[in-house]
Amino acid sequence: MKLKRILILLLTSTFLYACSQTPTSQSPEAKMYIASLKAMKYDELKNQLRKDTALLNKLIKTATFTLQLTSHFSSGEKTKVDKSVPEFGINHDEATIKALFDDYCKKLLFEQNFNDGYADSTFSLYGQDMFSYESRFSLTDDNHILEKKDSLFKPFKDNVVTNEKAYFFRGKKIAKTDIGLKRIDSIQAEISLKFPTDFERFSIDKSAKTEDYKDATIEVESLKENMAQLKIPMYLYAEVIGYQAYNNQNLRMNSSALSATPMLGIDKKVSESLKELLDIFTEVLKENEEKNGKEKLDKIRQNQVDAKENMTEFDAYLNKLFEDKEKIKELGDVGLYNEIANAGKKVIGVQTQFVIVEFPDDIESIDVFVATKSVSLQNKAMVKYGNHYLDPKYFDEAKPNIVFYSKENGRKFGISNRDGETIIEPKFDELRQVANEYFVGDEKLYWLNVAGKKMVPLPQFVSYVQTLKPGYDVFEKTVGSEDKSGVMLNREKTILPFEYYRFEKHGQFIIASKTHNLDELYDLNFKKIPNKGIRKIHLVDEFFASDIKYPTLFEAEDVNKKKALVDKNLNLLTPFKYEFINPFYGVNNYFMAGIRTADGSNYWYGIIDEKGKEVTPFIFCHMSEEFDKNGKLKFCLKDKSQAMDFASFIKTYKK
Repeated sequence: MKLKRILILLLTSTFLYACSQTPTSQSPEAKMYIASLKAMKYDELKNQLRKDTALLNKLIKTATFTLQLTSHFSSGEKTKVDKSVPEFGINHDEATIKALFDDYCKKLLFEQNFNDGYADSTFSLYGQDMFSYESRFSLTDDNHILEKKDSLFKPFKDNVVTNEKAYFFRGKKIAKTDIGLKRIDSIQAEISLKFPTDFERFSIDKSAKTEDYKDATIEVESLKENMAQLKIPMYLYAEVIGYQAYNNQNLRMNSSALSATPMLGIDKKVSESLKELLDIFTEVLKENEEKNGKEKLDKIRQNQVDAKENMTEFDAYLNKLFEDKEKIKELGDVGLYNEIANAGKKVIGVQTQFVIVEFPDDIESIDVFVATKSVSLQNKAMVKYGNHYLDPKYFDEAKPNIVFYSKENGRKFGISNRDGETIIEPKFDELRQVANEYFVGDEKLYWLNVAGKKMVPLPQFVSYVQTLKPGYDVFEKTVGSEDKSGVMLNREKTILPFEYYRFEKHGQFIIASKTHNLDELYDLNFKKIPNKGIRKIHLVDEFFASDIKYPTLFEAEDVNKKKALVDKNLNLLTPFKYEFINPFYGVNNYFMAGIRTADGSNYWYGIIDEKGKEVTPFIFCHMSEEFDKNGKLKFCLKDKSQAMDFASFIKTYKK
């Protein structure tokens, strides 16, 4: 399957002029440096400057260093193009996007990436950020109503930027440098979105080596078959919004894969500062009069001193790195890129984006679409920590035990507490948290003894499943040829035997599924509850993904597979008479139910309310749980399909 669009650009804003130099000023440090030079005898000074001049010439040569990452994700397949795709266009509604953006910002959560190297700010191109953000818009598996919103907003998500302003730990503001392994509660952020409302295009022909667009020059590194490699100035790349190409039959194609990474190079300001310092040293060396020569040293500025020191450090690093052939081989392309980016962060800047664009068929020419008019949106928000990936939550919010990794000993994993104090030293190659005190480390299950600061192996269990109440945990173990679940007290005493395949806690009772056709009911003290004829039971909305909150009601099944509505106290609200009881996507206090027709070949549909009362007769040949695009209930009566406002439907057909 073709990859439609892969954009690997995580740090353009971070890289842009990462090492912006101090304004040209004569700082106290610069004055001290000048004074140390002036304190030398003139012959001694000139000898020193000759050495420094040789060094500067070497550094200026190193300053021509560039590195581009050519890694590209693609299936590598080509397909025949038989017809043109639609011409690129903008057809979004600004008001809709603004409303969706506002809603998106309200639903934003963040996850924290824990490692012991936060102080070492990095440019890791493919690495996870310290904080990663996710909106409920992304969680459509759990939220049916958001699917439409998600699909409308999806094209703009990659352009949402979260600018972190302040961090809060235990409700108090904390400096970024003090975060370490601490679990941040919330982040004050500015969330912005820029999207194009108008555009223009320029074309690149297959034979072109360069292409000028306004004051920018785009270099064509290669254009072979169905793949183009382009070098685009960063300021222009920020406005590029799409690519289309034409094959040799003049059929228009959309890109099938796209990779974009910043080209690493020495920041222009650093190179200029080195040349300025070289010019000063050269002037002094040409001057025979000591007084005049030393006066020329007063031209030295802090940015020039910084450039010399930082480039000397980076030059030494590069020399050492490229001598270590084994390390370069081990790092690979991406690792080498990251390694150099991190080491050179004081001197590296980015002016160019290296773009690889792939199309289904061979390219004759490319159209590049550039935004000429855009709308910028911005919201301020207090974004909360959201452990929303698992349900139930896998750790205690008040006293969490947190997996972290260490960069210092070969990326090993350990455990810290909320305050960032180490409980278990990093020693595991792999460590996955499954509950606040249960972990899978190097493929083995462990219980964390927090007080004793040790990991206790649990080889008697296949896996930990859940905690039903403090001390009472559900585990799986192998029984015969199957893995079965049971309940243990403090991992030692069996409370419920290992003969179940699932446990669910609901308010004041527990559903213990013995087989796929038989559930047993227990109270919270694990005493069996009389089942009132119930063989199977589940939440009435268990199989519905919706943001509507339904009442806590259950669909129960008897030995004859007939269904009844049951409340949270296990009271039967209806007899066992229905073939199904389903909720509606848009209504939470009425349910669709069905009974068999007299010949048993089909169903008659009707509606019951949350108290189990039948509010319409069972006369409908069909009914849909999901309303139509106008918000109306779709139903069939006397073999005729109809749609009606739900309230009107209830009023019209009320029993």
